[in-house]
Amino acid sequence: LTHDKDKYSIAPCQSKRHVVVGLSEDILVKQIKLSNYERYSSRVREFEVLASQEYPVPNEEYWNSIGRYVAKSKSGEQMFELEEPAWARYLKVSMCH
Repeated sequence: LTHDKDKYSIAPCQSKRHVVVGLSEDILVKQIKLSNYERYSSRVREFEVLASQEYPVPNEEYWNSIGRYVAKSKSGEQMFELEEPAWARYLKVSMCH
């Protein structure tokens, strides 16, 4: 989540398998870009992207699913187009596997 490709997050396997990204303003999400430059880590395979206009949310029903994707097992960047663009202030990326 930074421009420095040598910085990343390490999370234990038993921790929550999602990350919430707060944006500075509402945006129209049209595509998601997944980047992985770590050679020796496990890779995200299947993930779901959810959107919300507020955070924290009162309950999980406030998250709207804007897409579920399967990533290839490779390093570098992968692009995923949304079937229908969606407005969001907060994005939640949940790793499914």
